[in-house]
Amino acid sequence: MNRILAVLVLSMLAASLVSAQTVAEAAQKEKERRGGLQGKTVTTVSNADLSKTKKKPAAASPAAGDAQTQAAAGNEAAAKAKADADGRLKTDIEKKYLEMKADLENRVAASKERVELLDLKLKSLQQKFMSFNSMQTKDQVQREIAQTYQVLQAAGAEQVKAKDDLEKFLALAARDKAAAVGIKSP
Repeated sequence: MNRILAVLVLSMLAASLVSAQTVAEAAQKEKERRGGLQGKTVTTVSNADLSKTKKKPAAASPAAGDAQTQAAAGNEAAAKAKADADGRLKTDIEKKYLEMKADLENRVAASKERVELLDLKLKSLQQKFMSFNSMQTKDQVQREIAQTYQVLQAAGAEQVKAKDDLEKFLALAARDKAAAVGIKSP
């Protein structure tokens, strides 16, 4: 029982100390506020001053035309913001499209150049093979021809894949552009 009473007294004492601190802080803040107000002019309003004023509604409601113009201005601002966002999105999409198209075109051009170089090398090796008289050197050139031919076939397959990728990309882009405009693609 004594323990309960001691806990109760201690909790009340702690609460009074906490509230005393907040009261002291509040008094200090009020003193600072009043000190900041010193030197400022104060206007006193009497009943006589109030009777001289014209009666107006406490809150003025905008006229119907004003509300409509404000609503229209708000709608125009929202439409402009949406158009700006759409324009930024459109330019981002166009930029990405051009980057992807350029990348695919570069890939096609690089694979085409590689095929042409390998074809030239193959023709050179075949010429070299025909010009030799000894079988030992012909055997070595023949191995080089076989290796070059295999690499040429792989490069040709890569070139075909690059061309297909570019054509698919351009077809998808054309279809998406037509869909964006509202034209149905066949």
